[in-house]
Amino acid sequence: MPSSPIDVLARHLEHVTVTDPPTDLPTLAKLLDTIPDPRSRRGRRYRLGPLLALSLLAVLGGATSLAKIARFIAGYDPDLRARAGLPGTVQPAASTLARLFARLDGDSFDAATCTYLATLADCGPPSTTDIRPPARTALSGLAVDGKTLRGSRTPDGAVHLLAATRHDTQTVIAQQQVKAKSNEIPAFTPLLSHLDLTGVVVTADALHTQHDHAHHVIAAGGHYLFIVKGNQPTLLRRLKALPWREAILNDRTDETGHGRREIRRMKICTARPGLPFPHAAQAVQVKRRRTDHRTGKTTIVTIYAITDLPPGRITHAQLAALIRGHWGIEALHHIRDVTYREDASRIRTGTAPRIMASLRNLAIGLARLIGWTNIAAATDHYRSHPTDGLQLLGLTT
Repeated sequence: MPSSPIDVLARHLEHVTVTDPPTDLPTLAKLLDTIPDPRSRRGRRYRLGPLLALSLLAVLGGATSLAKIARFIAGYDPDLRARAGLPGTVQPAASTLARLFARLDGDSFDAATCTYLATLADCGPPSTTDIRPPARTALSGLAVDGKTLRGSRTPDGAVHLLAATRHDTQTVIAQQQVKAKSNEIPAFTPLLSHLDLTGVVVTADALHTQHDHAHHVIAAGGHYLFIVKGNQPTLLRRLKALPWREAILNDRTDETGHGRREIRRMKICTARPGLPFPHAAQAVQVKRRRTDHRTGKTTIVTIYAITDLPPGRITHAQLAALIRGHWGIEALHHIRDVTYREDASRIRTGTAPRIMASLRNLAIGLARLIGWTNIAAATDHYRSHPTDGLQLLGLTT
C-alpha cells in the first residue's frame, strides 16, 4: 500500500503509474498465499495466493458471481496474469473456482484479510470523521451488525455473517459466521475476542444490548454505546421514565439528502443509581424527524441508548456522531446488495458464500482507504484499468 492513499487515487484517475514505496506489510497476494490450501498437492496448476488475488481484482472491477470472476480472469492480458503470479496460459473455469471457494477455511480467510484491512486503516492518514476530543485520548467507533446472505439459503438456512466495521473508514476488521439454528448473540464475544478495544467505542443495535456483551467490552478496555428497545423491557421502561422533559437539548443536526430532510435532537441524562445495566453512566434520547420530499410524509421516531462513557469524556456532538456513525455499516450492506448484487447471488455450496462476501468487504475496504467515495465509480475504473487494481494488491509499483 503506497504511503499516500489520496495521491494513489489521484494517480489512478490520471492513469499514472504509482512510484511511492510500499509499506512494510506483505503484499496482499503473499498474504492470501498463507491461507490454508484445501486442494491436493497433486495436480495443482497454480498457487492459491495469485488465484485469490486475481479473483479480488475481478471483484474490484465489479464481478458479482463466480462465472464473472472466471471471465474477468480469462479476459486479462496474459502479461497481467503473469505479473499476478498465474501462468499466462491458465484460465480457471467457474466450476474450478466454485470447488475451491466452497472448501476454503472461512475463518482463516477472514482473519487474514480483516487483519490486513485493520492494519492499513491504522496506517492511513487521520480521517476528518475521527472522534478526537481535545486534550483527551482519542476514541474511535466500531459498529457491530449482522447480514444474511439471502441467496445462500440451504436446508440449514441462509448464511448469516456478523461483522465489526470501523465508523471512519467503513472497513470490516472482524467477521464471524453465525452458526446454523443460532443467532448473533453468541457470536458477539468471539467476534471481538482478538481485537484490542482500547480507545474504541463499540456500537450495536438492540439485539446486542446484553449484560455479557457490556462486561466483555469493558474488560477488553473499550466502551459501549448500545441501542435499547423492547428486548430489554425493564431497562427501556426505566430509560423512558427519566426526566427527559426537564433535560436540556444537547445536540441538534439538520441534514438534507437522498430525497428527504432529517432533523435529530439529542438529550442526555446521567444514569441514576440502580439502572439495570452494567457500568451504565449515561442514557441518551434521540428524536428523529424525517420528511420525505417526494411524498411529503413526516415520521418521528424516538431512540434510546445507553453508554458507559462518563459525562465530559467526549463532547455532545461527538456522542451524536457515534450514534449516527453506527448506521454506516448499513451503508456497507447496501453497497454489497446494490453494487455487487449480493442478495441476488445463488452461490450456496460450502464456504463459497462467505468467501464471496469477504472479497466484497475487502474490495470495498481497499477502495475506501485510498479515497473512493463512490464504490460504483471505483468498480467502473478498475474494470477498465486492472493494472491500477494490481497496485492496490501490491503486485506492481
